[in-house]
Amino acid sequence: MSEQARGDVHNVFSGGSATYVIQGRDFGAVHLHLPPPQTPQDRAAVELARVVLAQWRDEAGALGLAGSARLAVGWRADWTVADHREHIGADVTGSTAGLVELAAAFQALPARRLVIIGGPGTGKTSLAILLTLQMLSLHDATKPVPVPLLVSSWDANKEHFDVWLARRIHEEYVGLAKELDRARIRELVRDRRVLPVLDGLDELPRPLRSAALAALNRTGVDDAPLILTSRTTEYTELVNDEAVLQAAAVIRAQPVEGAAAAEYLRGSSHPRRTRHWQVLLDHITHHPEAPSARALSSPLMLWLARTVYARPDADPAELADESRFPDVVAVERHLLDSIVPAVFPSGPASPHQPHPIREWGHARAQRALDFLAAHLTAAKTKEFAWWELHRAKPPTVLKAPALVAGYVLLMAGSMWFQDWFTGGDPFQAFQVAAGATAATLFGTVGGMFLLLSHVWKGPLPRRLAAFGRHRSRIPGLFWLLVLLAPIGLLLARDEPLLTLGFIVPPLLMMVVGAPADTAQAVGPRALLSGERASTILLMLGVAPVIGAIGALAVVQVPDRTVLLGSWFSGTAGAAAVIAALSPWTQWLLAKAALAGLGWLPWSVMAFLEDARRVGLLRQVGGVYQFRHAQFQARLAARARGGAPARRRGTATRAPWPVRPLPAASSTPQSVRIPGYVGLRRPRGRPDIYVTLWTPALLWAGIITYQDGWHDPGALETVGFFVALPLVVDLLVPPLTWRRAELRLDGDGVEYAWGKRTFRFAWRDVADVAPRLFEPPVGKNDDGAVMLHLRLTPEATAGPRIRVNSTGWVALWPLDSPTGDPDDATTPPELHDALVRFAGARWRPPAGR
Repeated sequence: MSEQARGDVHNVFSGGSATYVIQGRDFGAVHLHLPPPQTPQDRAAVELARVVLAQWRDEAGALGLAGSARLAVGWRADWTVADHREHIGADVTGSTAGLVELAAAFQALPARRLVIIGGPGTGKTSLAILLTLQMLSLHDATKPVPVPLLVSSWDANKEHFDVWLARRIHEEYVGLAKELDRARIRELVRDRRVLPVLDGLDELPRPLRSAALAALNRTGVDDAPLILTSRTTEYTELVNDEAVLQAAAVIRAQPVEGAAAAEYLRGSSHPRRTRHWQVLLDHITHHPEAPSARALSSPLMLWLARTVYARPDADPAELADESRFPDVVAVERHLLDSIVPAVFPSGPASPHQPHPIREWGHARAQRALDFLAAHLTAAKTKEFAWWELHRAKPPTVLKAPALVAGYVLLMAGSMWFQDWFTGGDPFQAFQVAAGATAATLFGTVGGMFLLLSHVWKGPLPRRLAAFGRHRSRIPGLFWLLVLLAPIGLLLARDEPLLTLGFIVPPLLMMVVGAPADTAQAVGPRALLSGERASTILLMLGVAPVIGAIGALAVVQVPDRTVLLGSWFSGTAGAAAVIAALSPWTQWLLAKAALAGLGWLPWSVMAFLEDARRVGLLRQVGGVYQFRHAQFQARLAARARGGAPARRRGTATRAPWPVRPLPAASSTPQSVRIPGYVGLRRPRGRPDIYVTLWTPALLWAGIITYQDGWHDPGALETVGFFVALPLVVDLLVPPLTWRRAELRLDGDGVEYAWGKRTFRFAWRDVADVAPRLFEPPVGKNDDGAVMLHLRLTPEATAGPRIRVNSTGWVALWPLDSPTGDPDDATTPPELHDALVRFAGARWRPPAGR
């Protein structure tokens, strides 16, 4: 209450909420000013902002980006790769120390579009996270919600940007948020109420990078804000060859100067150990060109140094020893190799810590992280999803033997049970077997529909579905079956139970185990628990129903013993099918195989959680990522050097595999490098076994129903379908191998594959160099390093020779531990031949 004049008193209510507002005594006009009510879309935007803020606030703390010891990294406008100034507005410059001003400068841009570039480890992702948190801390329903996403999963040739953006937000962030569903997310994207923060444009293959830039420009600049990060080299090459990102300001990371690096290390160290740092701090301050000073100009290396030398027995002064660390690479490798022993403790944990880091042992932790890095590099991804672990090499090799062993055990156990339960009565045993076969067949049909639903919605784990706010998670195939059920019953009025056997199991399996496309934000462990609960419920709840349908549909004798035995046996068969198709079962098999080999600890999930807590991993929704791509690349390179995960071909995958012969042959006039080229296809794929064993089960059911096992050829027919997937799995890949040869001489280079031969004269070749293979448009077979040649402007490629978008022709796969052409390993005989015959055209990898 405030008094403005004598007798003039008025009341003001603001800044809060109330159910009732009462004013006493006499009053005249009452003016009520209320904010407009929130729409469902406003509530969805607020809920999305809350979910994103909660996740990345925790991740920022785990990554050491929060607190007073944050490193001040400078960022300056780079107009060499930016649009015209009149399209952008003012410069965007600043530092992470002045994050408020930097975020305000970005939001003051007319189009609010920003590209963050820099070298490896310069803090691009960290700045994107910090800007996201700063904008979310001041967010209201009228502003777009910043949402960080990895852009490396976008194929702009196949998916519109808005479709991909809505799908990825739905997968990564929705979780259990009540106000969000797929339709609401699409509305937020459509109305430009989402500010995508796209990390890692450089991780896309070159043609997809160009397509992504073109697609982002097609979205327009009006009310289409975004933040994009990329390495400087890749973005500069893209801009020079293609176009700029329209109306987007570009800022480049500045090296951390020696004085700023020294201040950061001093401020983040233990106050009682500052004197131990003094030698190194003086060295990098007064010798800016020293290897340690240049290495520590990177935020990543500064964090590594701070963490590695935080132990009381560590001596950071050793980094100043130039005889031990003569160059920047030596310093970086030392820090990258030392981080795992530094962050994982040894010895028993303190009893006073509520959740201490477990004692994994330095060697075991190093071995596990090396394997994970090599596995992700081989899979050409940055995200570790537990439901994809079965695609690693050892579990893949074990899939086929495990399926065969399970099939044999199921058949042997079923035959023993039928004989024991019926007391040896052959007629009753036949009836029990018929019901069990029918139930197993019904379960297989349901499993095939469940696999189709996974193809429909992606290979995500499952959570218990419900009709309600999660009804969108029920696959569309479910509703199709609901519509087809009455038609099937009408067409098969004589055998209604048999028809139900082909309809009810798929319905039940898809209802109970719908893919969890809206639940990744709940975390990896919650997803694992949901998949386990879904599998157990399917085995204990759905399998008995399938067994009962099989028994009632096939068994012709109304005998309680026969029906009960058929139900038991059929339930076991249906449960076995459910277990074979469950991602949880595949996870257990993969974990057991890798832990048995010593490549991963038995408690994989607990280890991943601890690796995140010590700052080596970060969690994004239901997956884990390495803190930095450079860290993953170094671990993968270590794995290639001799650890258990270090196997040929695990770090990079060629578009076609080349198996080299024992040695190359050479004469004074030419060099021949032979090999074999073949189809690359993983073995032990469950879908092949399920597809080919389904006819075997169907035929076995028909034979059993007609009592035709005594007919000649019945057993052979079933055995053919059982053995066919084994033959396909083992023999098809070797049969596709063809002889290949690379020949070099004084006149040119020739590549022969089978009966095809391609020759290029040296006079038509401008350059020869290792480069990343560029797959044809529409194919995702990227990430391989190959020997390429580029023709001169006057020369033309012959027929059936594919020239990529930058004018290079792929010739021969090379090995690269990190997937980087600069780290490619050229066989000595090939390198010598190129030096000898190609001369100045040969541009060897930088790491050679």
